[in-house]
Amino acid sequence: MTQPEAMEEKSQEVVPLPEPSPLPPGAPPPRLRVSRNAILVFQLLLAAVGVWWAYVPAQEDLAQAQIPGFLIALAISWWLTPEISSRAIKLGLVDKVGEARKIHTTPVPRLGGVGIYMSVLITIVSLIAIAGRLPKDARGAEGIVGIAVGGTLVFVLGLIDDLESIKALYKLVIQILAACTAYSLGVRIKTIPLPDIMHIDIGWFHLHGHIELGLWSLPLTVIWLVGVANAVNLIDGMDGLAAGVSAISALTIWSVALGPEIARPYAALMAAVVAGALLGFLRWNFNPARIFLGDSGAYLTGFILAAISITGVVKGAATGTVIVPTVLLVLFILAFPLADTTWAILRRTAKGKSPFSPDRLHLHHRLLDTGLDQKKVAYIIYGISGMLGFIATCFVHQQDYFLKVVGGVLVLAWFFAEVLNGHRQKKHRPPSDPPA
Repeated sequence: MTQPEAMEEKSQEVVPLPEPSPLPPGAPPPRLRVSRNAILVFQLLLAAVGVWWAYVPAQEDLAQAQIPGFLIALAISWWLTPEISSRAIKLGLVDKVGEARKIHTTPVPRLGGVGIYMSVLITIVSLIAIAGRLPKDARGAEGIVGIAVGGTLVFVLGLIDDLESIKALYKLVIQILAACTAYSLGVRIKTIPLPDIMHIDIGWFHLHGHIELGLWSLPLTVIWLVGVANAVNLIDGMDGLAAGVSAISALTIWSVALGPEIARPYAALMAAVVAGALLGFLRWNFNPARIFLGDSGAYLTGFILAAISITGVVKGAATGTVIVPTVLLVLFILAFPLADTTWAILRRTAKGKSPFSPDRLHLHHRLLDTGLDQKKVAYIIYGISGMLGFIATCFVHQQDYFLKVVGGVLVLAWFFAEVLNGHRQKKHRPPSDPPA
């Protein structure tokens, strides 16, 4: 071989390039890591705006901190929920597949209540720290302390049940104790205000102004608190259903409680914080769900909604200021969980079964059996709940405020669905097949 030929052959040799260093185990791809950082920045921005709003425009007035509380709870829940989900998966704390009534086909973490509880707690404590104190009327008449203590008890009960199943009778006893504790701390129905048009005077029977409950105050309050807590738990059978319906109920109570006829700002604050925590959680709970509420989240959410419906709606109206009984307002606000649970109890009792025995005959199951997917069923039930909530706000002339709040939430939902989820789907979309 001549020297030019040897040089030509050498120049044609392929020189291997150095292989790129592998990513550390579990590290996200660079582009996905940038996306997560951008989302984290947005979460921090939401929380920062909430804190600034609580300091400046609200002038450290805790009674005017509904929107700041909503934003802070939303940011915390949105960030915290996936962290809890990943740890639950590592510990094997998942809702497994197997029962016929269960819809999901893969194991899903069931500790969503931990994120909601921590979000609500951190937000309320932060707002109190900013304001410098918890006003006396917030502790007593509007029962924030009672809601906090009773809610903590039912949360711990649900958490233990998520980790290790508890008998239904034991759960009922603890729920009653939690309700009695909340009652002793100010969460109680003493009277039911009536509108002026309900003025009945027939001999010995007089009905006007309000109905004094007397000795019935304690049992009715306990039944309401325990009943709504279990109602939310019973509708938690589909991705995003219980959290979404509960968030709509919280937004409605928020709007109603700020009405001039009601004027319960601290109940509205609690409702706003719960709504923010639920919407941040719903980002990960909507179909396909990456985490479930679990008993801890369902009991906690139902208990708080029941409590603030008492302190912020039933107790708030002065005599004759609302054109319908305040009980009717509450029934509109919590219509779906109450109706579905009532029908479930009647259905199971008629068949000779325990009211607590699970089945696959809830409204969302029936809609799914018609061929609708989980997202469409959720949208239908959300729409029904939203319409009933709108009717409730009309009775106290707060429909404009309700529409503004719901409009802001819909913008956030669009951002979650189209921007975040769309971006995520693009990153994980498989490459198209090459042409044949």
